[in-house]
Order: sequence, then structure tokens, then C-alpha cells
Amino acid sequence: MKNVLTISVIAVILALIFSCGVQRGATTPGNGGLAIKDTLSAQDSLEYELIVFDSAFEYWLTTRSFNKSQYSNQYLKNANRLYADEWNRRYARGDRRFDSYLSYDPFADYDFEFSYRLFMYFKYFEEVNRLKLLPGR
Repeated sequence: MKNVLTISVIAVILALIFSCGVQRGATTPGNGGLAIKDTLSAQDSLEYELIVFDSAFEYWLTTRSFNKSQYSNQYLKNANRLYADEWNRRYARGDRRFDSYLSYDPFADYDFEFSYRLFMYFKYFEEVNRLKLLPGR
């Protein structure tokens, strides 16, 4: 009886450790996806970094002839807000193609390069997965 109780306690402790350590949809370099990371620079200004774990994205972006000047930063921010909302909605529904939550803040002051790369990632994702995140766009 004492051995069964000891094994049960150890099993519960191990289950708690492993359940706390594993997150659904954790984005790692092996499974694609993207993440937004904010950092505080030496000048005390907040900077944002877009981390794309899908190595094919860079190749896709450089082999396409996109003209950055056709977009304004405000257009990109508005589009990214809509895309991020739809991305997170599908992630919350459990769609396996969306393996991470995207913490996009529509009130943050993202620079043009960040907004452009995020917008292009959404376009890349649509093309690779053959689906429209925002029908009619």
C-alpha cells in the first residue's frame, strides 16, 4: 500500500511538471510560425522584432518583386490588425495550421519595415497554405 501511494505521488508530481512545461502551439524553429518580440533598447525606446521561424519565407520574399512604396504604414497597420485578429481567432478554434498566438498590439508604434514584413508574412502564409485569411482581400 505504501509503494502504491509513493508511486501515485511521484506520478502526480511528474504530471504537474510536464504539464507546466509544455505549451500548446509553442513556436519553435522546427515547426514554422512567427512571433513578435519587444525589447527595450539602450536609449529607452521600445523596439519590436518580427521573428519568422519558417526559413522558406526569406527566399519567398526575395524572389518576389514587391514594391514597398505602394503601401503606406497606416495601410499596413490596418491590414495587419485584421490579419492578426483572424489569425488568433483561428488559433483559438484549434486550427492546426496556426501554431502560435500572435500578440499584435494595434496601438503599438511599429515601424514601416516591421509592418511590411508582417504583412508579407501573412501573404506568404496565404499562398503556401492556399487559403485566404481575409476573404475579399
